Amino acid sequence: MADLIKLLPDSVANQIAAGEVVQRPASVVKELVENAVDAGATSITVNIQEGGRGLIQVIDNGCGISPDDSKMAFERHATSKITKADDLYALSTFGFRGEALASIASVSEVELRTKRETDDVGLRLYVNGGVFGESTAVNIQTGTQLLVKNLFYNVPARRKFLKSKSVETKHIVDEFQRVALCNPQIEMSLYDNDTPRYRLASTTRRQRIVGMFGKHINSNLLDLNVETSIIRIEGFVGTPQSAKKSGTAEQFLFVNNRFFRSNYYHKAVMAAYEKLIQPGVYPPYFLYMTVDPARIDINIHPTKTEIKFEDEQAIWQILNASVRESLGKMGAVPLMDFEAEDRIDIPVFRPGSQDEIKIPPVSLNPTFNPFDADDDLPGPQASPGGPSVSGPGRVSGSTPKSAGGFLQNMTYGEDGMPEGWEELSKDGYDTFDPSTTNGDTFRNFILDDQPAEDAELDEFISKGFEQDVTGDESWTEQGALEIESKLAAGFYFLRISNRYIAVSQDNGLTIIDLKRAHHRVLYESFLRKEASEMTVNQQELFPEPIPVSPEDLRLLTEVQKGLLAIGFDIRPEGKNSVVIKGIPADMDSVPNRELIDSLLAQLHEHGIPDAKNRKKSLALTMAGACCMKKARYLQKEEIEELILSLYACKEPAFTADGRQVLTTLEADEIKKRLQ
Repeated sequence: MADLIKLLPDSVANQIAAGEVVQRPASVVKELVENAVDAGATSITVNIQEGGRGLIQVIDNGCGISPDDSKMAFERHATSKITKADDLYALSTFGFRGEALASIASVSEVELRTKRETDDVGLRLYVNGGVFGESTAVNIQTGTQLLVKNLFYNVPARRKFLKSKSVETKHIVDEFQRVALCNPQIEMSLYDNDTPRYRLASTTRRQRIVGMFGKHINSNLLDLNVETSIIRIEGFVGTPQSAKKSGTAEQFLFVNNRFFRSNYYHKAVMAAYEKLIQPGVYPPYFLYMTVDPARIDINIHPTKTEIKFEDEQAIWQILNASVRESLGKMGAVPLMDFEAEDRIDIPVFRPGSQDEIKIPPVSLNPTFNPFDADDDLPGPQASPGGPSVSGPGRVSGSTPKSAGGFLQNMTYGEDGMPEGWEELSKDGYDTFDPSTTNGDTFRNFILDDQPAEDAELDEFISKGFEQDVTGDESWTEQGALEIESKLAAGFYFLRISNRYIAVSQDNGLTIIDLKRAHHRVLYESFLRKEASEMTVNQQELFPEPIPVSPEDLRLLTEVQKGLLAIGFDIRPEGKNSVVIKGIPADMDSVPNRELIDSLLAQLHEHGIPDAKNRKKSLALTMAGACCMKKARYLQKEEIEELILSLYACKEPAFTADGRQVLTTLEADEIKKRLQ
């Protein structure tokens, strides 16, 4: 048999490597901008078109590249950052593996223009699908310009699975923000189809955050600055009042000026906010860690967003305590002595070190007898003439002794037991006064004095479960008619927590998720409003401006017309704020801040709807924003109205995003479970 194993061509190997490094257009922006930072640039401009599919251009004024190095830079594993393996543990730059440019050039058309300060003219170099083209001289300023066109043009399967333009643009903005936040000294700009998204001047960290997310965030940031023997943490954390929905929260972790993700350290920050914020909301934080490069490993993931720390448990404790200290300064968490200059530096335990803690020797007395009356026993000493203590729990003397604390009204006899204790078990529950219970557990269940709702439940159980359950009709037809007829006549349902109800039918038991039912009803209601083109909204008498970031303002502006078509009048107000002028007249009132946060969370998660499916997508987005966020107690009339509206929908069994609203336990299935 012929040999089967052979080496892959370089072009194929580069495309395989590109699958790890270049996952989407945002990966290209990240790599090129980080290279510009490593080149010492003081000004970086990024220009994208069609969400990065059509064009990505990065221009910097860094040191430039020599003509010979220009070609070498596109070879795999060609780098100026490391020369030996030990260099991996002393990295202070972004790029070091030499895979980015080679991977990008293998799946796109790349044009490089570069010039060093000592060169008279620059160099223009073309690379198409990993194949070098002709290089020519060009007149440009000192620095580097990289133009990436038609990303994944030669890998159609990868290009096919790219998301919509708005989603890919959002990922590019995220990568741009991460680099910009840890390099405030660099002037940075981002253009989308020649429209400026960000134009950030060289400034401080705090001003960079304000310039990126809006002036409203400035008053909600608390300073954090802690330095220990293993880590230094600087930055800002948000006040509890600034916490928002997960999709809109600004949360960033950096180590040695490199962004990284860590659920472990995220929990350390969130633990400091325990009992200060409501569930489901998250405060902003911008935390910059400085650690000895030898104590971290950044080479465990191709995108370098996951980092391994040597002292991760100690850093968790330091990070948590640092955030609590910052919150304590504003009075949110009770702490003491914040102005002390000499803080205690707790060393990190490392086995084998000189500071290793040793357990002190302990000597035991093998002849000790705790029941020996001659041994001295700890405890209070008796006063002269009073009762004496001869052992734990043993009181001698003839005078009854009153207890202290909350038992001060009890008296004890010579035997140490409360006086009259024998009487406690004589009458039992017969002496209990039911008039003092006011509907508590004892009254409801021991005395069988049930409230009206429980009495209705008994009537439902006696009527519903005793019915003939031989029918085999599906819920979509007969089941819906049964529930509607019961609603008209007044029916009973079983409440299962605040979220679910169970309704008896001839063929079994239907369980309905009230939260998802609300989502389905709102979705179809918004679709009908959009189709009718005669939307009536309820105007706000005193609309209150709601501050948002520039990126959030852009998202809301793009969907403004679509929202107006379904009854939501949301308009920009000033530079970085919006107002809600009106909401659909038939919709329950939703707090303005909560509505905007929920809407933005949906837009951040799903992106701006495409023109093709914009109607349904906007209806789905607003249904997710307006439906009840957590199950709450609904009155009987509210549940009846919700169920009637649900069965008036075209597809009551599922939400618009495919989640099941209700399910039916057939009589046969119940019978099998009870066998």
